[in-house]
Formats: sequence, structure tokens, C-alpha cells
Amino acid sequence: MKQTDFFLPRAAAIALMLATGMLASQPQTEHWPQIETAQDATIEAFVDQTLQKMTLEQKIGQVIQAEIQFVSPEDVHRFGLGSVLNGGGSFPGQNRRAAVSDWTRLSSAYHEAALRPMRDGLPAIPLVWGTDAVHGHNNVFGATVFPHNIALGATRSPELVEAISRATAADIAATGIDWNFAPTLAVVQDLRWGRSYEGFSSDPEWVSILGRAAIVGLQGEPGAQWLGKNRVIATAKHFVGDGGTTDGIDQGDTQVDEKQLATVHGLPYVDAIEAGVQTVMASFSSWNGLKMHGHRYLLTDVLKGRMGFDGFIVGDWNGHAQVSGCSVTDCLQAFEAGIDMFMVPEDWREFHRTLLEHARAGRVSQARLDDAVRRILRVKKRAGLFDAKVRGAAKLPDPAGHAELARQAVRESLVLLKNDNQLLPIDPGQRVLVVGAGADDIGKQSGGWTLDWQGVTETNESFPNGQSIYDGISEWVTAAGGQVQLGEAGAADFGPDVVIAVIGENPYAEGPGDVATLEFQPGSRDDLELLQRLGNMEVPVITVFLSGRPMWVNPEINQSDAFIAAWLPGTEGGGVADVLLADASGKPRFEPGGKLPFAWPAEPEPGPDGQLAELFAFGYGLDYAAHPNLPRLPETGLAPRLEAAADELGLVAFDGLARDPWRLVLREAGAPEVAVGGQTETSAGSHSIRLAPTDRHLQGDARRITWTGATPAAVALAVDEPQALQHFLARQSALVFELRLEADAPQDLTVGMECGESCGAAIALAPLLKDMEAGDWQQVRIDLACLASEGVELARVTGLFVLSADGPLELSFADVRLEPGGAAGATQRCGQ
Repeated sequence: MKQTDFFLPRAAAIALMLATGMLASQPQTEHWPQIETAQDATIEAFVDQTLQKMTLEQKIGQVIQAEIQFVSPEDVHRFGLGSVLNGGGSFPGQNRRAAVSDWTRLSSAYHEAALRPMRDGLPAIPLVWGTDAVHGHNNVFGATVFPHNIALGATRSPELVEAISRATAADIAATGIDWNFAPTLAVVQDLRWGRSYEGFSSDPEWVSILGRAAIVGLQGEPGAQWLGKNRVIATAKHFVGDGGTTDGIDQGDTQVDEKQLATVHGLPYVDAIEAGVQTVMASFSSWNGLKMHGHRYLLTDVLKGRMGFDGFIVGDWNGHAQVSGCSVTDCLQAFEAGIDMFMVPEDWREFHRTLLEHARAGRVSQARLDDAVRRILRVKKRAGLFDAKVRGAAKLPDPAGHAELARQAVRESLVLLKNDNQLLPIDPGQRVLVVGAGADDIGKQSGGWTLDWQGVTETNESFPNGQSIYDGISEWVTAAGGQVQLGEAGAADFGPDVVIAVIGENPYAEGPGDVATLEFQPGSRDDLELLQRLGNMEVPVITVFLSGRPMWVNPEINQSDAFIAAWLPGTEGGGVADVLLADASGKPRFEPGGKLPFAWPAEPEPGPDGQLAELFAFGYGLDYAAHPNLPRLPETGLAPRLEAAADELGLVAFDGLARDPWRLVLREAGAPEVAVGGQTETSAGSHSIRLAPTDRHLQGDARRITWTGATPAAVALAVDEPQALQHFLARQSALVFELRLEADAPQDLTVGMECGESCGAAIALAPLLKDMEAGDWQQVRIDLACLASEGVELARVTGLFVLSADGPLELSFADVRLEPGGAAGATQRCGQ
């Protein structure tokens, strides 16, 4: 089957899309391209024959995907499940350092269970395992982590994107996994969105070009090598309009007419379908108020009908539960709308039961069920999953080659925004001072979706094959005979000739990554004060800015002689040094290759017209030729107003992430305290307490705690520097949090606050939770005055939320905050 037989020419599809008129009173598929697809008759005959032999129970099983922490190989065989996935931060045996052989072993167990002979000669249907390898195989210990898509958008190189995706596919295949939930085709319109770095650009044409390259890299070109050895199934996500939500709110509403939805947000899917993408993931977001998971018109009439997509549509993490009238375990509406496979990570058993009941009662259309299963079988057959083959490998392929490819991507993605007096590149034979929180932190420079859904920090040992930005600089400087120092301490004695400051955002993913303003560090001036101190040394300062989006950094740019947008470069920090440092003759080793994939903001947030003023236009990026010095930029930000607004709303300490300055820690009697670097962690000593992600409203926005009872233990939201919170007392505030018991609460379960060593108070929770049903979420409110009367000095709080038990016990918590006025509805008041 030739590629030219498989898809319409791209130009014709785009011409048809752009020729359509304005939105009529009713949705009209003419706004979308008509794409004809051809199918292999042999594959279709095989799929039809297999479908005819399947029982109703088998068909129901095929449309369900479960998460590996909540499903066993035996479950896969028993229920005939169609798929499993590993979420971000989920590993074989929950071991973040699981070896490639551990992944392969678990994959083989799932696949063999699915293909184990069935009773009565029923067909055995292979499993497909999906993973979020969104910038390399980022969940696997030791894998190369490539720059995020926003950085690849700055390279404007489809050849490089295809090569990176091919390398990623090889790593995925080495672990025995078949399916990648990538690439993201969002056309990001508001950079306040926490997933901005997953998008290639604000320009739909560039998203289309680079998205197609990523799909071809993962799957191969349609033809003889399509979905062959070391290739995996790709996913175009998230259909459609995820990057256009109002105010950049994750899972929000994209309020545009149909023409704009098609020509801006839908355009990349034309290339994706032409490239042969086999799965499409539905978006959490809505279009003009209607959730995409329940949008029959867009999923069925447009995507499957008008656009000719013949693979299958997979839902996002419990995304069907957001459809009106649905729950996590019951959603016929999404099935009828066009979702073919439901991602039900934890509650898949109950979902299976309810969907089977609906089907037996005739409430599920047999034609719709057969269509969904047929699509799933078609993709599995095309991907060779029905064919016996050895899956996985003993190690990742070509780590050195993949690392060099990643380093090239770093070099080509760096965008030089300022280079006064042609400071760069610098002579590596000088005394070079390297400072900043991002200088020697591979997790920070890699961003979200790195060994954990929300990313990790201060864990260089978790990247045995990686290189921090400092290490890359040190390597070049040492080789050139220069001197290098890490950190500000002793800087005056070191006497630097030049300073490189590596600052920027901490890792995040969707939800917690949403921001109200593009002002960098509103309410905090740590990095700016660092740059100001460096300026007092009267030596040139080069700032390397790590971020998942362009941000308002006018004060930081003003404090810098040169300023580089480095995005989230991944594990190969040496690529930054390649560009910053000159060779022995003083000439550049490499020019900064990047051009802005998004305009850089001149203001922290959009104006009254909803538009963001531009400081540097889309496509801007300096080279090392002579350029005029950058004039001083205005520095009026929004921090004071935001601080005042935040104070009125209260203090949020945990909403899926521990919010700065608070950090999650695990404590066990007689053992060192353990800082929670990701979403999953276990205490030291007897490992008597374990923390893992679970869901309250959104994916991973809560934590499940398991006490084994080996020794007394606690989870706490703690802080290094005492916080003055006494003003919350005058506002009749409450400590508010959500709890879900997995079993009855023991009498020794307490919640408290701390104010330093031997200072604090704790309140027994069992009496407050005695009427609480296991498995149900309940809000708990503790009057702050009660804690103060019990001995908490609110002027110096070091632990805001300390949940302690001797165990054994299992419960979950979410949404920890101080809420002004909350004492009026408190569960626990003074004197009780």
C-alpha cells in the first residue's frame, strides 16, 4: 500500500479548509477537510472474522484501559482488557529506578496474559500498552530526556523532530511498550496554560509540520516500514481546541466559532491523519460549553466521518467523568459520542461491570460497540500485535547517539534575546562563576513529565546518563584551562571574570501549571535579587532562563548583559555550554539556533482586548553578529495586586503539588526525614509510610497515604523558614482539607501544625470522621483558633499540615489550605 494511495494530498485538504465560510447557525462539517483513506482488504477481513468470534464480554473488555498499579496480568486475561497504561510517575514495582529488564518483564507478563488461550476456542486478543513518552522515554531511569516540544518548535526543524521521535520510539520498544501518547498538537493561544510547553508553537502551520514529523518518527511513513521494528503507535492529542481555552485554563472552554476551531486548532490533525496516525486522544476541554469527551458531532461526524480517521479515539484520564450526567464508572454518553477506548486507570472494574450491564440490557448500541472494537482490532493488527514477536530488550538502544541528538536539539533550540556589547560567546579560559537554582539540577532543566507527571528537582542521581548545565560548562572551561565555580558562596574571593546565572520555573504539568500571570515569580524576588547581587560585582552577567513558556521577565533581562531562553532542555545540559562558550580562537562553537515559537510578552497578562503585547515577535532570535544593545525595559509588574488578591482568597499549600514555600515530607520515628521529590515516595527506616498519587477532581490532584504500622509516621507540609500566619487568625480562618478514608480511621490519627521544635499542637481526627463512609471524600475544617489555643505560635509556623498515625491505615488527602472566614463552618471549633 503506497502512501499516495493512503491519503489525500495535504494541500488540497488545507485549501478546502480555508475555503469554507463563516459559522452557520448549526455545526457544519464543511468547515473541515474531506480526507479519503484506503484500507488493506486483508486486514479488514481479519478484523471482521475476529469480531464475529468475540463474545459480548470480550468486546466490553477491549474498550477499557487500566493503569498498571491497579491491574494485574491475570486481570487482563480474566476481563479481556484491551489496554493498560503507565501514568507519569508509575513504574514496575513502583520503583523509580526500575531497569529496562523490569519494564520488559512486566510488559511480557501483560502481553502473554492477553494472548493466553481462551475457553471454548474464543479468540485471544493482544494487549496494547500506552505511555506518555512526550520528550523521550521520560518515565524510564537512564533514558535520554529530549527538550520539550516548545524548544523543538524553536528549532523549526522537522528533520530533527522526526529523528528525536524515532529515537524515542526505539527506547519505548526496548521496554516492550507499543503505544505513545504523543505528539501534542495543541495550538497554544494563551501562555498561562500549564501545558504550553507541550505545544510546538502558536502557529498552526508549524504545529502541523512538526506534529507530522513526530508521527512519522514514531510510526514510520505509511508503506513497507510503517509500524515496523522499533516503531510504536502514535497519538494525536488532544482533539480538539485544547490550546485555545479562555484565560489558558486547563480543561477549560474554547469559545470560538467553528471556522476558527477548524482552521486553527483542527489544522494539525489534517497532517496527522495524512501521516497515518493510528490513535487520537479526546481533549479534557470543551467547545462552547460542551465537553469534548461527549461531543458526538466533533468526534464522530467530523473526525471519523468528514476527516476519514479510521483508527480509534481514546479518552484521557477519567475524562469521560466530566461529561454531563456521567461518572468515572458510568458514561454511555461518551461511548455514543465516539470514545472507543476509555482510560479508567483505577476504577476500571466498576466501569467494566456497568458497561456490561448496559450492553446486556440493550442500552448500548451493538453497532457502536462493534465499531469501537473494530477500530481497536484494526490498529492492533496494523501494529503487528497479533503476530508473535519478541518484545523488549535488555537495555536501551544507542544511548550515546540519543544523547548527542538531544544535545544537538538543545543547541538549535536556544533563543538569544539579548547580547549587549556582543558579550557572547565567552572565553572559556576565564574564571567563570555559575550560579542559580537551575545550574546543577537536571530535573529542573527537564521540566514536567520527567520521571514523574509533575517532574522532579534536586535529584541528579536519578539521571545517571544526564549532564547538568553546570557540568557542561565545567567540562568546557576546564578543558580550556579556565576556572569554574558553582554557587554564590565565596564569589568575591573567586574573583570571576564572568557570571552565568541559570534561573527559571520549577517543573510542573497541567492543572498545577496554570498561572494567573506571566510575570516570573510574582510575589517572590529570589532570582531577581540574585541577579541584583551579581550586578554589584561589576562583572558581565549572562542569564540562562529555564521555562515552559515565554514569561514577563523585564527586570531580569535588565539585570543581565545577555539573556537566553533555554526552555526545558532535558538531560543534555552540555548543549547550553556548546553555545555560550567560544573555541580557543574566540569564535563561536555553535550559533544560538532558535527562533521564538511564540511571541515574548511585553506585559504580564493580556490587555482589555484580550491580546498580549509583544516584546519580541514570533520568530525573533539573535545570532552572534553585531546587534544594537537592548534599551532598558519597563519593570512594572502585577505582584503587589496578585499578592493582595491571594491574601483575600487565603493560602493554598497543596492542590496536587506542594505550593512554594511548602514542601511534602515523610517522617518515621527513628529515621531521617524524606523530602517528596515526585508524586510517589516511601519513608526511610522501616518504610512505614508510603505516598502515591490518586485523583480527587483531576488526575493526580490528591495523595494516598499508606501506613504499615511498623513505627509511628507522618506526612507533613513543612517549610524551611518559619512563616508568619498570625494575620489569618484575625480573619477567623480555618485549616481546610479533603480526606477520603479507605478503611475506618484509628483513634491515633491526628492532624496538627508545628512552630519549630517542641512547638505545635495536634487534634484527634477519629471523632470528626466517625460518620464518614470509607471511599467517600469529606471536607474537614479545623478552626485556626483551636490550634492556636493548643499551643501553635502562628507567627512562626514550620508545619502547616501534619497528618500522623501509628497505623496500619490507608487514606487520601487533597486541597490543603487556610481559608479566611472558614471557622464559621469548622468541623472542629474551640472548646469542643
